[in-house]
Amino acid sequence: MALVGTFEFDAAQKTSTPELIARSLRRAILEGAIAGGTQLKQNDVAARFGVSVVPVREALQRLIADGLAVLHPNRGVTVTDISEDDFLDIAELRALLEPQALRRSAPRLTPADFMQSEKILQRAAETSDPLDRADLHWEFHRSLYQQAGRPRLLAQIANLYRSINRYLLPLWASHGLSPGWVESHLTIIAAVRDNNIDEACRLIVEQTIESSDRVRDQLRQKQNHARDKTR
Repeated sequence: MALVGTFEFDAAQKTSTPELIARSLRRAILEGAIAGGTQLKQNDVAARFGVSVVPVREALQRLIADGLAVLHPNRGVTVTDISEDDFLDIAELRALLEPQALRRSAPRLTPADFMQSEKILQRAAETSDPLDRADLHWEFHRSLYQQAGRPRLLAQIANLYRSINRYLLPLWASHGLSPGWVESHLTIIAAVRDNNIDEACRLIVEQTIESSDRVRDQLRQKQNHARDKTR
């Protein structure tokens, strides 16, 4: 399958070339411009961005680390496919790891931390860019987990957020945020402020399950639509 789509690439930005390429490809994958199963040939990507294959190779490694691409011995690097099983795997891991991070972090959070969390949440609700919203969504949760003192745990959760964005972004684009999205996240902050950590953890798991139900419905609708087209 050929590499398709157009990509934003501003070489004037004060960011390394591999990261600029990775960011552009990441956006294209998350927004569906590059479909699952697409082969990312180094020479094609290099020609697209007008660079050598060296920064492309590093950029593709970053996509692999994000779980957005996979290296096959005989096929090279391809974009990972999306599936209901993959999504449920990500969601279940989030429900296991995030409460653990919050329980370790919550006792160390300060009023200033809570104010910062609220500001990030407001920015996430106001932005019109789905990818910016996805980044801010993780920043909100990270602000609550940042005092956990477990960098490996937070790195694992961050990777799950990057992976799950492939499923959330199309849902946000087609249906918008779920009703009460901001308020439901504010209730997490309120519970932690009140030192009701069990309730805060329950809310995180509940929100994960609710978003999972919405995404699964959309995935099944797409599957049904695809089957109908083949009849």
